[in-house]
Amino acid sequence: MSEPTAITAYPIMQRSTLDNLLSDLGFETYQHLLNLFEQELIQLHLNLQTAVEQQLYQDINDVTHILKNTAALYGAERLSKSACLVYQIEIGQAFIPQTQQLMAILVETLSVFNVHIHSLVE
Repeated sequence: MSEPTAITAYPIMQRSTLDNLLSDLGFETYQHLLNLFEQELIQLHLNLQTAVEQQLYQDINDVTHILKNTAALYGAERLSKSACLVYQIEIGQAFIPQTQQLMAILVETLSVFNVHIHSLVE
């Protein structure tokens, strides 16, 4: 398993991925999809928090499966890599501490993307 600090080598928001999305989709669709991504992250954070509190390992696995793919699509590399690490952990290992680290990265990612989304309307 990777060291927890190794995850910080990945960017919170990969601008080149976002630039490609903007170029491919156009501004209005790009803005709409980023808003949907933000809403999805908020919901997934709530789901993950509940799953951790209740130690619902299958629910944690389900959320991390969605996160690793969705985050990669939007250039949230650190979140995607962290979700991938948790997704690969076998139950009984460092599952909950790694998941708590993932939740912290999710909150940080939400903050960065929120700033970016709001900069689009200014």
